[in-house]
Amino acid sequence: MSFRQRTIDPLAQLELFAGCTPSEILRARQLLTMITVEPGTVLMEEGHYGMEFLIIAAGEASVSIGGHQVATLGQGDFVGEMSLIERGRRSATVTAVTPLTCYVANAAEFTALLEAAPSVGERILRTADARRDANRQLAA
Repeated sequence: MSFRQRTIDPLAQLELFAGCTPSEILRARQLLTMITVEPGTVLMEEGHYGMEFLIIAAGEASVSIGGHQVATLGQGDFVGEMSLIERGRRSATVTAVTPLTCYVANAAEFTALLEAAPSVGERILRTADARRDANRQLAA
């Protein structure tokens, strides 16, 4: 009797993709490109127009607004959704603190991801709303 070992896609292990079907994971994999960046790399800059969405697969990044650190991101966290949804400027600067491995999507791929994996889209939209509210409170 032989057993075929099943490999689990690394995307499926990230919280954002919990509950996705294998076909949704496959489609997401087709839309996302894996990149690695060195510590100190500025991934997104406050005030600039957003062109990409990132999901952190490994490592740590710092989020700052107005030069003040407001959050630390790690495995499974994502950034860039707000400016793509609103077609506006970045609300924060995101900088790699450690070597980072990320999945990246351009604006068209991000839109396709929201459609291809509805549960992922719902989580992203809920997070964007919460971040928008938090940014309003910081500004007040």
